[in-house]
Amino acid sequence: MLDGLWRFEARHPEWTDEEGEEEGWDPVVGWWIVASASGLVLVDPLIDDWREADRLVEEHGGCAGVIRSCHWHQRSVDQAAARYHAEVWAKAHAAGRGWPGYDRELTERQELFGAITAFETGRDDEVALWVAPERALIFGDAMLRREEGQLIVCPDSWTQPEGGPEALRARLRALAELPVEHVLVSHGPLVLGGGLTALRAATG
Repeated sequence: MLDGLWRFEARHPEWTDEEGEEEGWDPVVGWWIVASASGLVLVDPLIDDWREADRLVEEHGGCAGVIRSCHWHQRSVDQAAARYHAEVWAKAHAAGRGWPGYDRELTERQELFGAITAFETGRDDEVALWVAPERALIFGDAMLRREEGQLIVCPDSWTQPEGGPEALRARLRALAELPVEHVLVSHGPLVLGGGLTALRAATG
């Protein structure tokens, strides 16, 4: 897709017709593999056929780590970590919620593997990921793109940070300080080129 960044798609096994209602999400979702000097990094993996991931990991010096952008995207995280002998990185979550575990904690503006920087969104444990070499922002759920092409902030009915939808938009607007060229979403088509304009239009 981009040099050093691969996108994969898979049908989510937990999708139902209810999830597909007006403010829901489509059954096919995306996940990524990002190249780094330390090896490949898997982001929100959802894998039913491991052959392509195995090939890439072998050709690029192994797997440096697995990042979960939010607890809703646990997906194949544990299987990938075990298969590639890698640690799972995720943001800390509130005690007692029973969310999936992780090995390493992500914090605001933390840099990983010389290629990725994490930014908190305020939505529970969700982080956005800035891939500086590709000038790409990766979002789990905080932003999505409809089939007609419009990049949007997630519906107000989805989980919001303290302060509500406007607080989320303010956090996302701050990401426009980055030299964004591409916006990569889990739900919907990608924004390849013109990412900064699309980000500002969606969060303004």
